[in-house]
Amino acid sequence: MSLRISTRALRIAFACSLTLLSSAASAEQLFNVERTLPPSGSDGVELIADPKFEAGFSATPACNSPEAGACAENTRYDLKSPAYPEMADVKPVWELRQWGSRSSFTADPQKFGDGYGWANLEKRLVLHPGGLVEMAVNGDSEFAGKYGDTSRSAPSLIAGQTISAPGTYSRDTGSIKDMKKLIFNMEFKLPYDDENKKAGYDANRHAILFPVNITIQNLNNKSKGYGQYVWLQVGFYDDRQAKPVEKMDQALVDPGTKMLIYFVPADRMTTGNAHSGEWIKFNGDILPSAKRSVEMGFERGILTSGDIADYKIGGFNLGYELTGLNITTMEFRDLSLRMFKD
Repeated sequence: MSLRISTRALRIAFACSLTLLSSAASAEQLFNVERTLPPSGSDGVELIADPKFEAGFSATPACNSPEAGACAENTRYDLKSPAYPEMADVKPVWELRQWGSRSSFTADPQKFGDGYGWANLEKRLVLHPGGLVEMAVNGDSEFAGKYGDTSRSAPSLIAGQTISAPGTYSRDTGSIKDMKKLIFNMEFKLPYDDENKKAGYDANRHAILFPVNITIQNLNNKSKGYGQYVWLQVGFYDDRQAKPVEKMDQALVDPGTKMLIYFVPADRMTTGNAHSGEWIKFNGDILPSAKRSVEMGFERGILTSGDIADYKIGGFNLGYELTGLNITTMEFRDLSLRMFKD
């Protein structure tokens, strides 16, 4: 499979930001996260805050590029579910980007079965009870029925949060060198995908992807490579094949951030077929891949420091990126990232 597909949606500023907290942010009511993570026991320590999305999202309007004015931090607005009234005044842990889309969600939620969500002609986001999340997109509407300009940002819906990187909800994971295991878990389901292929379709350019991205970031402020990072990507769904990555050491350089994207082989995470329409469980230790991604980034001259003691879990994001005309509904649940130490 060719990996020549837009990676603009991977330029997730909230996963690697080194900005200082504003005084306004410190005055808001905050979600209760553990700032100082406890020593890990037999169950490990959960690194994802608000894994059921109860506090909603801090959303950025649809815009073509992270550098565009419409993407500015002062344009954010909150998306809140009425299912969690106690979270109405709590600053969301999760941020939501709508890069490349034709439209923005309005802040008013709608009822969808047993959940609440937001929808327009191009996309839908629904929070169901128990942490089940639905994301849907109409590529025919996003691209007005014809394959789009690939120089623009691909329509994307990406939810993310900071972990150790500086931010309102930053908490220190410690170095990946000190970790024994880093267990990622999530269940994924594809209720519907119409590939909607039309004249001009090119499998190297047109697809829908649903990846998880974790930044492995140099957060040692005494290091010359402070702030640098690599993307560690777990590919859950690629409409072109059941297991997007099956070999070790597959990587590419993101043309936007100039940072390395290291692909975790899907067959290390599941034996299921994401195209089956059934719930597929992804579970596995991604720590070896995290360490290897730093080694490879240093070997290629992308990272200044090759010392894994400098690197922590900077941030986390997941969602879809669309370059095809697909009409697709995806669901996920049981989201977890647990670290274990000796």
